[in-house]
Amino acid sequence: MSETTSITKIYDEEIAKAYLSEGGAAALPTVIEYRSNMSKARRKKTSVILTSCIFEIPMFYQQTLAQKRFLLMDFFLKRGAEHVIVYSTDQQMHLLFNNETIFIDGTFSTVPNGFNQVFSIHVQEFGQAVPVAFCLLPNRRAATYIELSRRFKHEATLMNKQFQPQHVVSDFESALISAIRQEFPRTKHSGCLFHFIQCVHHKIIELGLGADYAQVPAIR
Repeated sequence: MSETTSITKIYDEEIAKAYLSEGGAAALPTVIEYRSNMSKARRKKTSVILTSCIFEIPMFYQQTLAQKRFLLMDFFLKRGAEHVIVYSTDQQMHLLFNNETIFIDGTFSTVPNGFNQVFSIHVQEFGQAVPVAFCLLPNRRAATYIELSRRFKHEATLMNKQFQPQHVVSDFESALISAIRQEFPRTKHSGCLFHFIQCVHHKIIELGLGADYAQVPAIR
């Protein structure tokens, strides 16, 4: 019960292993009836959701399922405050440092307690956008992005590589733009088309033109 597999999947797998007859399977309680007791048993063995930024990451969450290193960085910007955690494998780091173009974006709806955003880095590989780093950040300040960039540069040095992308694509966050200009002054920096369209749409709504934009082709 200490594993992270969903309870429904555990139930289905155990039923399949039992090789029950149709009558025997029909007599068993459903997963909905089992879920409450199974959830209680799991909560006794798993970590409590933390509200503080000071905590130790169990080894289970430091490795991939193949037991390869996944926790790349774990540090504080200030003593006992502003925790930063970065997840990435060695293979993902090779992809990052070998690509000339990177795509970066922040997500806020899925961020865990104690952090401000999930900051992800992607590269284009095999004709698709491939995630290479997942960063839990405590804020959206330029100083944080600068420190993160420098630590990635250090990781590149340890791998006898350089972290010097030729092209960065991001949203229009001012702090991020400032950090990229400082750390990668020779790098071409482009705004993401999706975020540009999103900004234009927000402005249309702000100006009270939403209905006209939707209904009048000439305005569109």
